[in-house]
Amino acid sequence: MKNALLLLLSLGLTPAVFAQIAPRPARELIDEGIRLYDAGKYDEAAARYQQVLAAEPANSTALSELALTYNALNRNAEAAAICKKLIKADPRVGQSVYVTYGNSLDGLKQPKDAVRVYEQGLKYFPDSYSLYFNTGIAQARNGQVPASIGSFQQAVALNPNHASSHMSMGVMQLSSGTRIPGLLALSRFLVLEPRGARAAQRLPMLDKAMSLGVSRTGENAVTINISSAALSGANGKDNGPDNFGPAEMLLSLSSAAMLDKSLNKDVPPPANATERFVRQFDSLCKGLGELADKQKGFTWNYYVPYFVEMQQKGFVPAFSYLAHASQTDAPEVQQWLAAHPNEVAVFQEWSKNYVWPKPVK
Repeated sequence: MKNALLLLLSLGLTPAVFAQIAPRPARELIDEGIRLYDAGKYDEAAARYQQVLAAEPANSTALSELALTYNALNRNAEAAAICKKLIKADPRVGQSVYVTYGNSLDGLKQPKDAVRVYEQGLKYFPDSYSLYFNTGIAQARNGQVPASIGSFQQAVALNPNHASSHMSMGVMQLSSGTRIPGLLALSRFLVLEPRGARAAQRLPMLDKAMSLGVSRTGENAVTINISSAALSGANGKDNGPDNFGPAEMLLSLSSAAMLDKSLNKDVPPPANATERFVRQFDSLCKGLGELADKQKGFTWNYYVPYFVEMQQKGFVPAFSYLAHASQTDAPEVQQWLAAHPNEVAVFQEWSKNYVWPKPVK
């Protein structure tokens, strides 16, 4: 050791300098790269992975992290090339590689190829909710609306707490005219993510869906219009799965009652828009509970029992005001939430512990 130290000093190098030029372990560099990536410092993260690969070109962890970083930097062609190489070497390399590969192809405006990659990944990782979610996104970009909704359904069945899948499915369903399945999916999203930019963006869609097709056409006249898509099942048939025709009529009638006092003379009008939502949603959930035994389909089997139990336990007010929490310019919402923290907490605890149906294999 003494001789080694003398050699270093004779070369003009101190032990501290020698420690700086000694190679760092690959795991240490990768961990540092991940921290930099999480901090949004993508170029610096890529540099760490490249350091590892300079010494270990086949390090699969460094390669997969580099591909993810390239995807974040919009260097999608390079990211796709790395993922393709990794999958060719080992198709079971990891679900995240398939996600990055598909996302990169989607970024290159190749949604059909992205769907193919996600589906390939699902053969090896059939329980990956993230692969189903990303499949749904790519299918939506490709105009495959029913297939996209089906993929989102698989995603939420595997992970009931994945807010983005509930949100995306709700948006797709509402845009395709299936109102009640869409508003139930969006409602679940707002339970999971009641605040923030995404909640503020999607909440108006939910409010609009609640009163869709109902309008005042005169001083004492209210008109109800319901689309054929809303009245039929998921496959366009009245006797098909997820037929919400009767529930559509109930929801529209409750919306009409809010506009026409003569339809509900004994009940005082709601104090504000959120209170009107509470009454409508409570009525909807109660009606769904009365209809549920005779119905079939994903929404009936998955979402409806959750919202029916919510109504039966008296949680609709807590849900409704929490779902509107992103309305920071609505004082009645913020005042109610501030005055009822325990009610909100009890509702959230129930929701957290709710047992969702197992996914169908």
